[in-house]
Amino acid sequence: MGSLPLDALQAGMILAEDLYGSDGKMLLPKGVVLTDSHLHSLRQRGVSGAVVVDAADAEAAESALDPALLAQSEAHLAPFFFANDTSHPVIELLYNQAALRLAQALAAGKPMPKDIPPSSRAESMGDLFFRAEGGAKDIVSHEIQLASFPDIYFKIRQVLDSATSSTAQVADVISKDTSLTAKLLKLVNSPFYGLPQRIDSISRAVMVIGGQEISTLALGISAINAFKDIPTELINMRTFWEHSVAVGALAQVLGKAIRHGAAERLFVAGILHDIGRLIIFKKLPHAAVETIYYARANQTPMVTAEQDVLGFTHPQVGGLLLRAWKFPEPLVAIVACHHNPLACPDNVEPAILHLADIIAIAMGLTPPASAMVPTLEPAAWTALGLSPDALPEVIEAGLAQVDDIISAFFPSPKN
Repeated sequence: MGSLPLDALQAGMILAEDLYGSDGKMLLPKGVVLTDSHLHSLRQRGVSGAVVVDAADAEAAESALDPALLAQSEAHLAPFFFANDTSHPVIELLYNQAALRLAQALAAGKPMPKDIPPSSRAESMGDLFFRAEGGAKDIVSHEIQLASFPDIYFKIRQVLDSATSSTAQVADVISKDTSLTAKLLKLVNSPFYGLPQRIDSISRAVMVIGGQEISTLALGISAINAFKDIPTELINMRTFWEHSVAVGALAQVLGKAIRHGAAERLFVAGILHDIGRLIIFKKLPHAAVETIYYARANQTPMVTAEQDVLGFTHPQVGGLLLRAWKFPEPLVAIVACHHNPLACPDNVEPAILHLADIIAIAMGLTPPASAMVPTLEPAAWTALGLSPDALPEVIEAGLAQVDDIISAFFPSPKN
């Protein structure tokens, strides 16, 4: 163990202590395996160095971990992987990584995570449709009629749909919404991009990143504001968005790992991939609670419980909603196919989102009341052409971004 200057740090080294910035905010937690993207970000933040352990010391520390804690962690996690083949190299790696992270957290004095069910008051809520009378198209149609969607979305959409629009017009429209501008700039200046210089205006962001890319981010972030009336008895919205951001960040890192472009589209697909669940909660709250209890009782992923209980799933609802809101068709397809990537002709991006969702849930960043790890489609993994050995770095790089991004959407501390 030792403190090294920044120039001496290398990808693969492991932090021996939490790393803090000059403002006292934690940048990376103890135990993170440093990646090239971490190092680049630390340079931009002016970090002078860090306390690390080398790989041999890390293996020794892992072997010194109390076997009882590791066994306790494995026993706790095993039911959540029930829908997967744990002999598959990806699932085996994720299970081992999750157990190790949980055991380390327990060793540090953190409590065993709790799977919190919906409030009992949610069971008395009435559904908008009887089950035989309302399908996915019906609840989406009703939502479109009543939803109060942010004006900024339609203004951006109008500029993008115009054949004569320019990047300057895109920047001008976005800049007039101060809240959206603040969130976008915080995201652009986060490790998500790792830019060498600070971006202080939307016009500059458009020049550096691109008008279409900034517009995609703006459309996705503005959509979040359309979901502020979900009953708290049904869902903790901050936890919901933390999971969604984690999926977006992991999807972006996975895309980079396989040298696939469209980082902004993958990220926005991540933050919006579960909006179908929000519509189900709004329109069918009682049935939504039934799906949660069904999933728990049968140890099945939420998407399977939805199909069995409702007759349709949240990816279907989410895809229909995004299409009705005139989101770009490639983004619609990613969301609609993220639990069944091979259903889409161009299945690489849905496969990326599929794996990102699985990783986030396996690592404990779960959507509310939905801790079961979704079933991995082996063909989706094959389509990415990755080695399982690449996943630990993907996991660390993706999850290291979550707090920064969440702070852009939720400035106040988590309760």
